[in-house]
Amino acid sequence: MSTIFELRIEWLDAPGVSTSELAATWARYEIWVGNRCVTQVETADGTFRRSVFGSLYPLAEWIASNWWVLTSHIRPSAIDTRYWTWPNVRTYPWLTQHNFRGAGDGMAWPDLTLVPEGAITRIVWAPDTERPLGPISFASGGGALVRAEEAKQGLVRLVDNVLDRLAEEGLPKTRLAEEWTAVAKADHDEQEFCSMVARLGLDPYSVNDQTAADVIAIASRLPGELVEDFFDTADASALIEAAEWTRRATAIAERASSKASLSLQPLYDAVASHVEEPAVEIERPWETGYAMARRVRHELGVSNTDRFDTTPWVGVSDTSAPSNGIQGLTTVRQGRCGLVLGDLRLGRSANSFGKARALGRVLARPQQHSFVLSAARGHDERVARAFAAELLAPAEGIRQSLDVMGKHDDVALEAVARYFRVSPLLVRYQYDNQIARALS
Repeated sequence: MSTIFELRIEWLDAPGVSTSELAATWARYEIWVGNRCVTQVETADGTFRRSVFGSLYPLAEWIASNWWVLTSHIRPSAIDTRYWTWPNVRTYPWLTQHNFRGAGDGMAWPDLTLVPEGAITRIVWAPDTERPLGPISFASGGGALVRAEEAKQGLVRLVDNVLDRLAEEGLPKTRLAEEWTAVAKADHDEQEFCSMVARLGLDPYSVNDQTAADVIAIASRLPGELVEDFFDTADASALIEAAEWTRRATAIAERASSKASLSLQPLYDAVASHVEEPAVEIERPWETGYAMARRVRHELGVSNTDRFDTTPWVGVSDTSAPSNGIQGLTTVRQGRCGLVLGDLRLGRSANSFGKARALGRVLARPQQHSFVLSAARGHDERVARAFAAELLAPAEGIRQSLDVMGKHDDVALEAVARYFRVSPLLVRYQYDNQIARALS
């Protein structure tokens, strides 16, 4: 994992620029993620350089005005990263708050997107396929996981550098200074409110009064351990309805736990060593999930080629009311797991994955007693999804089955999916992420 998100600045004079804030912050700048230069550009004559010229004021103001979304809005993590590029902004308007090109103002910004995922921030940047910026085009593409705190500090340093430059040039009172002061002076309650609103993808400083009141009321009534996941996944246009579904589903899931015939304790014991490995947990949550599933199978004596039935450990009930974005609600009561899925009509394989995913959430956080299953791919969801995939269709079991068939094509993968009673997409995920990489 890269731990550095850095912007290198050389301030320059800008005699032809009339706007004072732009002229004062004119610079040659480079953006680096680890040892990779994001701002490598190709000029009109076909030569390459690592730096870009322009004013950093619009970028700093964009960071300040989108600060809470940049650091709390996890929902875009549910979208495949290949769509995190500026040409997709009409389809995914959230890019205006996460992609540097949202800073606009006629400057040349790289097609770089930042999305928080809990303890990490995912950064993706793409080269220009055409020349939307005139004489230059960005030539670098890539992606990285950066520790969330490192990403925040990189953004903070950029804004602080711009503010220092403005003060040196006799421009201490700007809109940027006002916005950044509001962020810096927010007390604990304000920070909590801003984060919850931003998790909905909304600007906490311009949200309407009714939504603000709904957010505050819901946060005070839901169990604290559900709040973040709730705001990461609930339909922003139906918060009250989603909260009511969550409240009802919690009671139903508690009753459903009595349907589980076996205690979770042996499973907790099996995975205990893996949920206590913070370095792996933060940097590669999927590896934590894989390891947990392998330990559960091993301790229970279930071979890699056998199907795994979660039914003894997960009791399931349903509710007829629409969940308004919530994918499921899990509770642990008296050492047993109960689950209510947002939509039981998705089919056998989807419901099987939902149960295994709920079990992954529970085992990864043994001190927690209730969980919202979210579409957002935060840390705990990545652990749970990897756990579910490996529990239901182990990579080694898939490999062995393919070796017996003597082929690795789509027909063979679909046959393996039918055997394990999972979706072909799950088997493809396992193949691409574990088997194909080992073969290459």
